[in-house]
Amino acid sequence: MSADKDYLSLPLRAFLTDLAAKTPTPGGGSVAAMAGLLAAAQARMVVEYTVGKPKFAAYEDKLQEAIRELHRAEVVFAELMSEDMAAYERLAASRKAGGPAEQQQATATATAVPMEIAAMAGAVLALLDGLKECVNPYLLGDLKVAAVMSLAAAQSAAVNVEVNLRDFADRSEADRVNKEMTQLLEKADDHRNSVLNQRAS
Repeated sequence: MSADKDYLSLPLRAFLTDLAAKTPTPGGGSVAAMAGLLAAAQARMVVEYTVGKPKFAAYEDKLQEAIRELHRAEVVFAELMSEDMAAYERLAASRKAGGPAEQQQATATATAVPMEIAAMAGAVLALLDGLKECVNPYLLGDLKVAAVMSLAAAQSAAVNVEVNLRDFADRSEADRVNKEMTQLLEKADDHRNSVLNQRAS
């Protein structure tokens, strides 16, 4: 079991070894959260290189706020990585020994966590879209990498949502969640494209 591991305090090799091992966690949800975490950290580096520079003084308050928001996103993604592993382990246990009600509750939780990962990735993308014209142009390529990774995080999380929705007994709720995820991905894709289309001035 890996849900109780703090991978941010361990060597990267530990996460990669556990990910590649024949164990259920970490798995796809953890990868989605890690992609989001990498995206937020990459974006924060871009902003750190921009704050305090006279050329970007007009954006100083916005940039400082962005640093705080991106750091918060990193913390949230790390928490969601652990929550996703725990949710999957509860789901697996319910399938072995739980009744229908317990299984449905575990399925709902295992769906809600990747939804949060996707939502946070979408929020990061919206933030990056708002930053694309006010960061150091020499770091624009890095901002674009962050945008690509953010969308990957959202799309990866959406895969887990889709898989879990198949087991929802309440089909109307499954349709609602699916519609919400589709709209989230559309907006995220728009923000990603907007960042990628930005040209250095």
